[in-house]
Amino acid sequence: MSQPQNENGSREPYPSQPRLTPLPLAEMSERTREQLARNNLTPNGNEPLAIFATLARHPRLLASWLPFGGRLLAGGSLERRFTELIILRTAYNTGNVYEWGQHVEICTALGIEQATIERIAEGPGAQGWSPLEALLLRATDELHIERYITGATWDALAESLDEARLIELCFLVGHYEMLAMFLRTVGVQLEPGKERFALP
Repeated sequence: MSQPQNENGSREPYPSQPRLTPLPLAEMSERTREQLARNNLTPNGNEPLAIFATLARHPRLLASWLPFGGRLLAGGSLERRFTELIILRTAYNTGNVYEWGQHVEICTALGIEQATIERIAEGPGAQGWSPLEALLLRATDELHIERYITGATWDALAESLDEARLIELCFLVGHYEMLAMFLRTVGVQLEPGKERFALP
């Protein structure tokens, strides 16, 4: 199994135009601008990434989401390499061009090899994964397809991961599936220069 299929076996392409455009920084409330700056999302006063600027149209949700998303992305219990592999597989499974492009850039900055990034499309059965990486990707696929981690996969993961990491794995996949629903639905567009993978 490489690419999990939706129930109908097909998927519309990622939108080429946004349904909701990013809110310009100058139009955001002072509180929202301060929060984005505090999280280093407006470096040198520049416009934030499209995901943050679009979410700024719902400032209360943005304010609640930022610390949660930040905890899962960079402040969690899972090794950062594992986190990024899981996010990329989730982006692949959901056909999310924006999520993929952003996290390929993050992976590259973290030193994750291009060959590893390309292997994401082949799934957990591909040659080259460590045993734990293959299990994490299998769990990611199971959460996408079945909406839970099967007993065999859970038991195998529990030999390497403690309870906190097992819990975090479920929340990480669920969070990025949720983001994919939002990004694809409102058509958040990838910034110029970011990798656009031909996601199925």
